[in-house]
Amino acid sequence: MASITRRGDKWLVRVTRGSQQANKTFPTKQEAQLFAQETEAAFTRGTYTPEEKATLRELLERYRTDITSTKRGRLREEYRIDGILRHKEAKPLLDTPISKLSPVAVGKWRDARGKEVAPATVVREWAILQNALSVAGREWGYVVTRNPFEALRKPTINNARARRVSDAELDAILAAVRSPEFKAIVKLAIETAARRSELLSLRWQDISLDKRVATLRQTKNGEVRAVPLSSRAIAILKAQPRRIDGAVFGMKPHSLTTAFERAVLRARRSYEETTKTESREPGFLEDLRLHDLRHEACSRLAELGLSTTELASISGHRTLQLVARYTHHRPEQLARKLG
Repeated sequence: MASITRRGDKWLVRVTRGSQQANKTFPTKQEAQLFAQETEAAFTRGTYTPEEKATLRELLERYRTDITSTKRGRLREEYRIDGILRHKEAKPLLDTPISKLSPVAVGKWRDARGKEVAPATVVREWAILQNALSVAGREWGYVVTRNPFEALRKPTINNARARRVSDAELDAILAAVRSPEFKAIVKLAIETAARRSELLSLRWQDISLDKRVATLRQTKNGEVRAVPLSSRAIAILKAQPRRIDGAVFGMKPHSLTTAFERAVLRARRSYEETTKTESREPGFLEDLRLHDLRHEACSRLAELGLSTTELASISGHRTLQLVARYTHHRPEQLARKLG
């Protein structure tokens, strides 16, 4: 059975016969129809060998449609897959038939990609490509004699950060924007130590203002987590207008990140315009990311005297090592404790 669908200005063909499947993209519908006819005939004759025709690109496109679309975090993974398909440094690898994929080809892609993005990004894309090949061999009937991604060393990730966010920086960022919702999200992030996706997936039905508890259902590790709410968090939530769809906030993850980055830039620019060079605080509003709010929140909770296990129950970290990584005490506060 063959299906032909339009994808932008191209035509995607999918020919299925039992456990076998062939995918290919063409610039015209006529070429797509011809490929469908020839492939169906090859299936009938038993002469079609999937791995000899299918490229890693075609495999990845099928993976996006059949596998990624069923995941809870499909939007994020689809975004990453689209990025892989779009990046020029991935083209030689993607256009290689899977029967000819080699560790050498993967290594060239890894090194070229590593010059463009952070190691963590390469590792995430690596995992998608590796899993697509595994699924192809395990479930789709492709002959994958060896997965070249398993034979190579992944890039080393060293993205630990110790960036604290001062009250002055927060005030400057909030003053640089007009959106009440953006301000509420930033303030709530500091009060709850919740991740971006956890905050934006909050629904009113999961919040008990009386018990001062918010239940986070869409967490990174998939485990439902109940987070205690401070009096400041309660005040922030009470001030939010009720949406018809039941969500607390309406911003999308990417929009929030972009808005935060722009707010930091505007705040820094304003700071430079109003503060003489010799009076500027070193590092003020520099190298600041949205995720640093979570680091700051964990550190502030630790400074309140919460135990490591209490911190873990709030932040959702599974190991105490991760709690320690996200908690950074200010040395001046430790000095005051020493007397």
